[in-house]
Amino acid sequence: MNPRRVLIRSVNWLGDAVMTMPAIQRLKQAHPQAQLAVLTGPKLADLWRLHPDVSEVIVHEPGNCPFVLFQQAQDLRRGRFDAAVIFPNSWRSALPIWLAGIPQRIGFHGHARGWMLTDGWDESADYQTKPVMTLEAIRRFGNGAPAVSERPVFRHQVHRHLQLAARLGADATPCAPRLQLAALPADARLPQDKPLLALNAGAEYGPAKRWPRERFIAAAKTMAERKGVRWVIVGGLKEIDPGNRIAAALGEQHAINLAGRTTLLGLCHALAQCRLLLTNDSGPMHLAAALGKPVVAVFGSTEPALTGPNVAGDAHHAILRNAPPCSPCFLRECPIDFRCMTAITVEEVVKAVEKVLDNQ
Repeated sequence: MNPRRVLIRSVNWLGDAVMTMPAIQRLKQAHPQAQLAVLTGPKLADLWRLHPDVSEVIVHEPGNCPFVLFQQAQDLRRGRFDAAVIFPNSWRSALPIWLAGIPQRIGFHGHARGWMLTDGWDESADYQTKPVMTLEAIRRFGNGAPAVSERPVFRHQVHRHLQLAARLGADATPCAPRLQLAALPADARLPQDKPLLALNAGAEYGPAKRWPRERFIAAAKTMAERKGVRWVIVGGLKEIDPGNRIAAALGEQHAINLAGRTTLLGLCHALAQCRLLLTNDSGPMHLAAALGKPVVAVFGSTEPALTGPNVAGDAHHAILRNAPPCSPCFLRECPIDFRCMTAITVEEVVKAVEKVLDNQ
């Protein structure tokens, strides 16, 4: 099949969306004449407008109202698509596409939606979050019981999305995600009198993914003293107060605080001016990688083999991780002593940042 127009149903979270980009890039390679349109919610629209392989961005407000879903289906029907690749594994993401009558509808079974797909597949458990211990076992382990766990097999989420793209003839080999920024607006330019490094101390999922703030501050201070750098603090609205605290601790000479003060496009502009990003496992981690920026990422409750930034063998990224027997747990909050994160020292992080800078 050589489709003329392909609809891509985007996932809803920033990091997850970036991890679908290799599949879209491989689709474009397989069908260079095809127009690829991405269907997304408003919060990720600017992200997809930056992708060089996306011809059109269709923005639909999220919701479950039947009238709205029928209206969305009519909108998609006018697009005259030949095929659709549905990345989210949800009932709602498939329904408007089925109602639109798009001839080929590719996605994973789940949520009783298999009948809406023409090309449905069972999802491999290798792409799923599988804790090595139950919550009760973690608590017993924290109280001194011996660890009894068997490490699951993980495959990166990128492979999951590539598997769907392969149904339209795409190469399933991973590649690095990429975004393409236009010229930097004058009002987005940051001072360049010192080398700029970005710092993201937040993580939307919960505290178990966040290296302690005090250690971020200590690492940033050490780097500022050793290398004369300035830190650009980034993050969403929930990071306004933590960002203020980090900026105050570093001082104006060492920090520019943009936490909670940028749009998604503004975050892209800020990251593009930095030499690297020091971060937790988070959406900005994936965004920086897609912009071609090295990341130094601290992992705690999650699994870099599943969601790390270096699936395509990108050696310029650095992953810091201590993996006790209870890791990965995929919990929002640690039920014991947070040993996966507290075991990662400030000096380890500083050395990783210095190494990435030196390799540039």
